[in-house]
Amino acid sequence: MPVALPLDASDEDILEAVRIWVKLLELERYEEAFQYTFQDPYYEWTPELMRDVIYGYGFPEYEADSEVYKVTSMEEAVTDGNNPYAEIDFHMPRKHKVENVLIVAEIWFSLPLNGKWSDVTATFNVLYMPTSVSLELQEIHVF
Repeated sequence: MPVALPLDASDEDILEAVRIWVKLLELERYEEAFQYTFQDPYYEWTPELMRDVIYGYGFPEYEADSEVYKVTSMEEAVTDGNNPYAEIDFHMPRKHKVENVLIVAEIWFSLPLNGKWSDVTATFNVLYMPTSVSLELQEIHVF
């Protein structure tokens, strides 16, 4: 079941929900990470696709003989040219495809891969629903 935050969730509450999702990826619990958010059907996310995109540094295909990337600890990640990035961009609410749901913000959150902050970024819509606020995974990609 996707995360359900209170309607008055703060920016920090929303970012903490994203950090929990990243922690699930760190533990390689892709099924749980998949269930933790809604997904935009356009991207056709599955737990396996999430794993493959991360393993391939933002791309679903990766070479067997190339480095495999995994989400690692946010607390222990070094910058090495990429700083951690987390931004919530609130905008005029717009209708979602689902009735009575509004998209009120977008989140951009960089992922720590193999011990370093990377430019692989997860993007989410913040969904304002009748009884809660939740997250909808958009992309995991190099930006």
